[in-house]
Amino acid sequence: MATKRYNNYLSEEMVFLILSYLPVISLLRCKSVCKTWLSIITTPQFVKAHLANSRKKQASVLKAASYDWRVFSMDSVEESVELKLPSRLEGKVRYMRSCNGLVCLSNQGCDSICIWNPCTRQYKMLSVPSYANRAVTCLGFGFDYVGNDYKILRIVTKIAQDLRGLIVKICKPEALLYSANADTWKKIRIPDTIKISFWYSVKRFCGPDICGKLYWEGEGGLLPFDLRNDVFGEIVVLPFPNHVQQKRIKKSEILNFEGSLAMVYKSAGDESDLSLWMLDEGGLWIKKFILEMDLELDQVYLYLGAEHFVGLNLFFGYKFYNYRKKMTKELPFPAHLTDVKSVAKFTESLVSLEGFESQE
Repeated sequence: MATKRYNNYLSEEMVFLILSYLPVISLLRCKSVCKTWLSIITTPQFVKAHLANSRKKQASVLKAASYDWRVFSMDSVEESVELKLPSRLEGKVRYMRSCNGLVCLSNQGCDSICIWNPCTRQYKMLSVPSYANRAVTCLGFGFDYVGNDYKILRIVTKIAQDLRGLIVKICKPEALLYSANADTWKKIRIPDTIKISFWYSVKRFCGPDICGKLYWEGEGGLLPFDLRNDVFGEIVVLPFPNHVQQKRIKKSEILNFEGSLAMVYKSAGDESDLSLWMLDEGGLWIKKFILEMDLELDQVYLYLGAEHFVGLNLFFGYKFYNYRKKMTKELPFPAHLTDVKSVAKFTESLVSLEGFESQE
């Protein structure tokens, strides 16, 4: 009987498809297999396809420890991996946001800013405009899908002081936008209709990029910034007016829920009513569902996708919560990383920027 022979050859298109489903750590090894694989993995088309497949998987959580903001880890439902920060980042990290596998990090004064890919261990330190006078700085990070450009919005409020160090004047904020494509900062006009009182109450760091928009939370509402057109929009009123706020307790910052802006609120005095409110395309807030669970979350930090939230219980620590199965699971923190200061949603990728350099 004749032996049946098999052809072991795979087309380049099939190799492309198979490789695009591998984790980054495996792809970095695959680069050394042969010139053909190296050529495939380093093309923009492959990086884009790999990112699209990564988005279909369960996202991970980036964590910064409270006792030392230079101690980082990346956690999935199954495991926890410690990360080493770029050594050139000055001071302790006070801002962390992630988009398409890139992480924007900054120190307290936002004068040392870094864009970092923790999977490929590449990073870029940015040249940041400085101010002679004291200033309060707010920061946001996102992606312009039309222009294929990563952008950082930096809002600076200058504070004038007298010789005794007392504040005598708070100036109108200035907005600067960094474009990774142009590798420059430019000034952005802040509408005159936004009251100074809004900036007095604004959060230092804005929420995640939601479909190409950043949102700043301030007095009574959310201020959107369009990353495609580089303009601020009209303030979006929060789900509950001021006279109703005392009956509702906000249990989350701004969340990206399946591509829509969402927030979690709790009814005062009602332990079970922890509800997710979503902003629809018409600008109306709708109550999406109640997050029912036996173990209450005191704060909801992230929506990771695949039906999972990340929240905090003050007595039992950080938890994954599946809102459909009504189940919680502890994050697999190493013992020395249980005291966490900040968390961010992370999707691994091969995305790189012009000027990236390798970590030591």
